[in-house]
Amino acid sequence: SQQAPPGHTRYYPPGPSSQVPLQHSVAQRQSASHSSHHIPHSQQTSPSVSPHISGSKRPLNRLKSKLQRRIPVFGVWLTIPSPVTARVMAVQGFDWACIDMEHTPTNPALMAEMVAAVAGSGTCAPIVRVPSHAPEWFKWALDAGAHGIIVPTVNTAEEMRDIERMCRYPPTGKRSMGAFFAPNAFGLRGPRAVNDYVEHVSNDILVIPQIESVEGAANLPSILKAGGMDAIFVGPYDLNASVRASHDMQIQDVMVHIEQSAKDSDVPLGIYASSGAAAGSRLREGYTLLVAASDIECLSSSAADNLDRARSETRHYR
Repeated sequence: SQQAPPGHTRYYPPGPSSQVPLQHSVAQRQSASHSSHHIPHSQQTSPSVSPHISGSKRPLNRLKSKLQRRIPVFGVWLTIPSPVTARVMAVQGFDWACIDMEHTPTNPALMAEMVAAVAGSGTCAPIVRVPSHAPEWFKWALDAGAHGIIVPTVNTAEEMRDIERMCRYPPTGKRSMGAFFAPNAFGLRGPRAVNDYVEHVSNDILVIPQIESVEGAANLPSILKAGGMDAIFVGPYDLNASVRASHDMQIQDVMVHIEQSAKDSDVPLGIYASSGAAAGSRLREGYTLLVAASDIECLSSSAADNLDRARSETRHYR
């Protein structure tokens, strides 16, 4: 059993209630077309449910709602392990911010502070890219209040099924109870906050597998068939390296296979883009979950640009 921290209500759960060949190639590219999806708003609530739940007809995970309706959502990639820079970037108008724990020295405590900083903007959804498939990373990210999880290097359908189970509470999953701070990231307050999170919000957590290897791309149809994901996120750099190492594939063919497989399964596509212009180009190709900037690139490019402008005035002193 787990003791609730002071000021928090303990949650009491309610009663019973192998690789395959690439299927698509460049020659089979079709124009991207995505159908809109109706999001049901009806939801029965009891008087004891938080007013944040009963008074709202929209899902509290607005990012998920937009993705389901194929509304493009633009994010910022957070590589600097600091809640200060996370807060600054979150209020710039981005739909989401990804706290990267795979390629940064961000530890669980800093991640939790960054999740809170992003969620505090009220408009930007905190997403966490966990560093591995180990269950503790999922617990730390979700219990901190992440609105979604990006999982690197998903290569098989079984991995996908296990990932979904780690993101869902029983009976559909195996996530353990301990989300005492997660409700705050969704604006839930009061003695019913934890219960409302578990019963009404947790199933809206975004589960996003990352496809970034030849194996993952080849197995994508079976991964999609396993279900449980809200989008597919392409890792272009590692995928390109994996394709080059295979010596018998072209990155263009692999990308089209991924795009067509996601389209056939009606699953949104996401990708890391190196700039806003690159994100716009990917949008025209059918991607809707898009990285438009990174904190470190914004910081370094802005610093260099301002220094260049200042130095341009020194021509009078030469």
